[in-house]
Amino acid sequence: MFLSILATPLVAQSPLTPSEFEARVLGETFDFGYVGSAPYGIERYLPDNKVIWSWGDGQCEAGKWYAEGPSICFVYDFDPDPHCWLYFAEGANTLAILQDDDSGGIYQLSPINRELVCDNFGM
Repeated sequence: MFLSILATPLVAQSPLTPSEFEARVLGETFDFGYVGSAPYGIERYLPDNKVIWSWGDGQCEAGKWYAEGPSICFVYDFDPDPHCWLYFAEGANTLAILQDDDSGGIYQLSPINRELVCDNFGM
């Protein structure tokens, strides 16, 4: 029920534009997970729309984001199928809705002040 209450105000907001999204994430590292749950991943946003994703286990995967209409889409080395999201500003956090996902889940990106550890990238 909490998610459906939270989703209603998001529908009334305009999603972040690609330039607004980039301004929020470039050079930053975020915990990633469902709103109200412990994060399950970490992502670092680099120049040229590059990203590094980790499930938090020290292994990382390279990826890239691009704009497609109002959505921000991601492809990764481990999964070349695009995953497209709508992003919304929520204070210091950024909320996200995965397109083509009927579950109604709201995700949250929370900025963190620690480095992303990637054993397989030497980071």
